[in-house]
Amino acid sequence: MTSLTLEIGENQTSGPCHCCGQDGSTGHGFIYKDGYAHSVYYVGWSGAHPERGVSLALAIGEWAAGTTIGQRTCVGLDAYEGQSHILFRFIDPSESPWPDTDLLGPMLDREKAMTHPLKGNFLELGELIVRSHPAVAKFLKC
Repeated sequence: MTSLTLEIGENQTSGPCHCCGQDGSTGHGFIYKDGYAHSVYYVGWSGAHPERGVSLALAIGEWAAGTTIGQRTCVGLDAYEGQSHILFRFIDPSESPWPDTDLLGPMLDREKAMTHPLKGNFLELGELIVRSHPAVAKFLKC
C-alpha cells in the first residue's frame, strides 16, 4: 500500500488576494510518497470571498537535485465546500495565482488536466491537502 505524507512548508501567510486585492492567505507544502519527494503545492484563499474556496497549484514529478520542470506536471484546482463534501474543479492557468512558476512549471489547461493520466492522483493529493494543511482545513471546515 502506498503511503502519502504531507509536510507543511508554510501554514499561512497574509497578503493581498490575487483576484481582488483584499486580505488573503497563502501556504505551501510538500507531499512524500513512500518517503520520497512526490509533489509540491501552493494554496491560497481569502475571507473576502469564502464561497470561492481555496485555489491550489499542484505539481507531481521528479524533485531530486538536477531535475527540471520538464520532469513535472502542474495543474490548478479549486476546492470548495459542497453540501456534504469538499468539491474540486480543475482550473485554467488564467484562473490561478501560480500559472507558471520556476518550481512547479507551466500549469496544464483545464481540458488537458481533466484527461491527464495523473488526474486521479491530483484529486487524491488535493483531498490530502485540504484535510491535512491546518489553515486550509480550518478555512474549509474539514
